[in-house]
This record gives sequence, C-alpha cells and structure tokens, in this order.
Amino acid sequence: MKKISNYKYNILAILCLTALFIACNDDVEDLGSKVKPVLTADGPTAITVAEGQDAVLSFKLDKAINKPIQYRLVMINDESTATDQLDYVIPGCRSNDPDCVAIEENGGPVGYIFEIPAYTTEYSVNIATIFDDLGEQTETLKLQVISNRTLLGTVDNLFFDITITNSVSNDLHVRLDWGGTFQSGGEEIDNCDLDLDLELYSSDFDLLDFSYTNCPEGLILSTADLADGTYYLYASLWTTAGYLENVNIPANIQFVKPGTAFNQTYDLSGFFPMQDGGLDDGNPNAAVEYTIIKAGSIYTITNSDGDTVFQGKQSNHIKSSRQKSRR
Repeated sequence: MKKISNYKYNILAILCLTALFIACNDDVEDLGSKVKPVLTADGPTAITVAEGQDAVLSFKLDKAINKPIQYRLVMINDESTATDQLDYVIPGCRSNDPDCVAIEENGGPVGYIFEIPAYTTEYSVNIATIFDDLGEQTETLKLQVISNRTLLGTVDNLFFDITITNSVSNDLHVRLDWGGTFQSGGEEIDNCDLDLDLELYSSDFDLLDFSYTNCPEGLILSTADLADGTYYLYASLWTTAGYLENVNIPANIQFVKPGTAFNQTYDLSGFFPMQDGGLDDGNPNAAVEYTIIKAGSIYTITNSDGDTVFQGKQSNHIKSSRQKSRR
C-alpha cells in the first residue's frame, strides 16, 4: 500500500509540474488574448555622429516571447538630407542578412525590416555612416519604427533623429582608378585585369609604401606619421596581361584631403596606351612621377614638368606630366 501511495504522489507531482510549464508557456505563445510586447527606445532618440562613425539605435521590449518579432525602420525622406547607400548603410541589410531585409519600392529602398529574436528584450540596430572625400554640410536622417505585418509586437510613435557631421582629415589620400571595360577579340574585358600600381619613395628613393593588388589602388600619407620633407610618388602600369588593344587605359589620379574642398583629379589616360604595354612588358615609360613636399599638414605636389597640381587649394589649370621612367 505504501508503494502505491508513493506512486500516486509522484504522478500527482509530475502532473502539477506539467500544468505549471503549460501555463508558463501559454503566457508567451498565446498572444490572441494577451497584451503584446511593446517596443520602446532604450537610449537616446536624438543621435549625433561624425562621418565614419556608427549611430546605434537601442531598443527594449517590455517582455519576451518565444517567437521573433519584426519591426520596420522607415526613412522619412521629406525630413532627411542623408541618402541611403551614399551617406549611410545598415550593415547586413544589403547583403541578404535574414535578420535585416530591405524594403524596396519604386526601384529603391524606403526602409528596412529588422527582427528581434525570440526570448529577447534588448536589441540594437547599427547605422554605419560613410566617411567620404567630400566637404559637405551637416546631414540629417529621420527614421520611424513601426510594427511589421506579423503584428506580434507593438510600438507607438517611435522616431529617431540622426545628425551626421562632416569629418575632416589632414592626411593626404591618393587614389588611382582605371575602372571600366574594353573589347578584345569580341569579348568584354574588365579593366581591372590590367595591373596598375601606386608607389611612394623617400628622397633617397627607398620604397616607403605601395598599393599593388587593388582596383582602384590607394595610398594614405599620414600627416602625423610622415616626417616633413620630399617624397616621390609613382603611378605606373605594370602589365596589360597580354592585352594590346589600340586604346588608352582610362586612368585618373586623385589627390584629396577628405572632408575638405582640397580635391583634385587628373586624367592619366594619355600616359598608358594599352598597345605599348607596361613596365613588366618592356615599356620603361609606363610610369608618371610626382614630387611631394610635406611641411606640417601642407602638401605641395608637382608633376615632372614642375607644375603644381595640388597645394591645399584647387589649381586653376594643370599641364600634363611628361612620361618618365622610374629612377
């Protein structure tokens, strides 16, 4: 009799625990008659960042449920001056991240769907602002958060106002670009199959820095790290990879201090006829030389004709550099 009694007590205990689990589980699953989770901001809604910094939108749900909850982040374009993909991006949203999906209308994004995982009450969305070369006015981005069609959670009049200030750099950025395509044997070839390079030498012609494997190529001369003095910059065509079409490679070189008006771009296509090949193809003239004199944060750049092409101000004109073989 004692064993049977103990067995009954054990069964009763198991039933009670099961009922308790079902009751608890019902609290997060059966939303039909329950109050839905409410989303609010868990941080400032007025955010100021400089170009290149992230604006972090922090959220909080008043309770967790056992299903993911989707919300829409909508750009209020009439009250914004910043442009998606030009001034900011939401990482993952443009690369098929399942937790962040772009909402496309009329050929462009109007917002994003972000998903808060199940059993989660705190969540954040990062907006990465883009540090570009342009001297720009302060830009603004206004966003509204609304419930998605699944309606598993609610939100009430939640807006974010993001201010993006212009970032300024005293460093000198050099960019060599030759993007595009050309025809060879009836086939369209990417210009990036051609190998152009950037190299920076000291006044003693010691190689200090280079960019060999990118398209476009780029170098940054750090004002803080680079000593005052004279330097030599070479933009060169290393090889045409066997292509010898009767066209000039559409190369251009840009000197810029990001975030300022000091921005100069020059056409180098006349220095790189594809049919002549590059340095490694036996053409010693497939290089353009510039002399850079650094004094503090001021960079004076001259071409091989002695013409100033950059000096912290935009030149009114430029004469083409002579084709010059590397020393």
